[in-house]
Amino acid sequence: MSKRPPKTSYWQDAPLPREQLVLIPESLEARIPEDHPVRLLDEILSQVDWSVWEAEYDGRVGQPPIHPAVLCKVLLFALIRRVRSSRQIEYHLKHSIDFMWLASGRTIDHATLSEFRRKHPQQLRELYRQVVQVAIRLGVAKLAEVCIDGTRVLANANRSKTLTAKKVEQLLAELDRQIAAAMQELETNDGLEELFEDGQDADHLPAELQEMKSRQEQLRQTLGQLQEMERQRKHDGIDPQKNPAQLPATDGDSRILPNKEGGYAANYTPMAATETANGFIVGADVLIGNAEHLALMPMIAVMETDYGQLPETVMGDGLYGTGPNLTAMEEKGIELLSPLPREEQADNPALRADLQQSVAAEDVERLPRNAQTKCFDKQAFVYDEESDCFYCPAGKRLTHEGVEQRQRGGIAVEQTNYRGHDCAGCPLGARCRKNPDARVGRKVTRDGYEAVRRRHGERMRQDDAKARYRRRQHYGETPFAVLKAVLDLRRFLLRGIDGVKQEWLWACTAFNIKKLAGLWAGLRAKRAAMAITQNA
Repeated sequence: MSKRPPKTSYWQDAPLPREQLVLIPESLEARIPEDHPVRLLDEILSQVDWSVWEAEYDGRVGQPPIHPAVLCKVLLFALIRRVRSSRQIEYHLKHSIDFMWLASGRTIDHATLSEFRRKHPQQLRELYRQVVQVAIRLGVAKLAEVCIDGTRVLANANRSKTLTAKKVEQLLAELDRQIAAAMQELETNDGLEELFEDGQDADHLPAELQEMKSRQEQLRQTLGQLQEMERQRKHDGIDPQKNPAQLPATDGDSRILPNKEGGYAANYTPMAATETANGFIVGADVLIGNAEHLALMPMIAVMETDYGQLPETVMGDGLYGTGPNLTAMEEKGIELLSPLPREEQADNPALRADLQQSVAAEDVERLPRNAQTKCFDKQAFVYDEESDCFYCPAGKRLTHEGVEQRQRGGIAVEQTNYRGHDCAGCPLGARCRKNPDARVGRKVTRDGYEAVRRRHGERMRQDDAKARYRRRQHYGETPFAVLKAVLDLRRFLLRGIDGVKQEWLWACTAFNIKKLAGLWAGLRAKRAAMAITQNA
């Protein structure tokens, strides 16, 4: 009987020396437990119809390609595992058992993975749609009630390298000098001028000049974009001289926006519509800039196209309660639960029986005030539809002055103006206007959405609507928390709006699969129990 050799070292011996022969399972199948997440993902995606993807391949010539189902499964499983780099995915395919099992031992290089992830936008949307339909078919997702919201995700851009109109003008001037110097050096001034006049292809230009001319055209387009942004900022009351418009130099589609963590940086605005049965993302998009309210109706239209039905109720924050959105939702028969940007004062003394009489002296201090101007708010003026005028707290009329087109949050609105012509010497003038001695009287505006806002306000004051709306924060905000914290999507890897939309849709698809996988084990056990009952 052999004796165990005595220990010669104080430290623990290796339980499995590297040179020792070991017996391991002969198949990858035996290495993956039945309830492993990779098996659940594979089962879910095996229910998808891949014919749309397969149609992109010739099917007759070339090397046998990897089936798109394999590539999609690998990319989505990597996202769930917080692996976003294609080089890291390539590493896991060679060293991680779960990745090896999923790809059936294939080693896929990072270039193939990266190219596949950038391409196939229509096919990816179809995959996303089919995953949601699987959840609907299983009864774990319902489109009756939907929450819509947006967030900000950093762009793949240097936050300190931005372009302003002034800087672009300087770059253009310098580029013009370089082009002139290059033309003089080549002694081709006359020939190039004739070439331009003839409208010949720019490929006839020397390579150096062709690159300069291309750069010049890009800068001119950027300058035009910045000038348009500054016109809009000026219209919104922002002085472009003190606060000029900026565009990130490395990703011109992103916008400089405030971060929730503090400071400013280049960002995109991803959108998500989430159903409230289990929190699946049923609508996804990415916006340039911060105009979430403009995405409401387009996203509902896409949901109707994708799933053949409209939601009964949509919940959003105060940004979505614009006049055009409220009108469009009423026309489609969809209930919108969204707080109005400005709540009406419940005990407003301006709502009196005789509008031609002044508000009682003891109630004047309770009249609604504007938080910024500290003067009477618009709610202190009551509109009389029959005479088409407003009555001020002093009982005087503000008559129809004219109609003008205004831009509000990127929406063209027809605004009707009403002006008071008997404001001189009014005892309430100091509370009504900043300058009570001004030559012109108080101005109040009204647009065509006042009636729909009133109906919406009445609905939102109901206890049932308030109780249901309180659910919005959980279902509307949770997907962004999971995508950022669990899937590590705090910064986009791709540049340009098209690439960013692709990346966001991949992430939303992975989010839905992760959620569905969490429910899949229970659904699988329920189906197995039903099968046993039927066979008994």
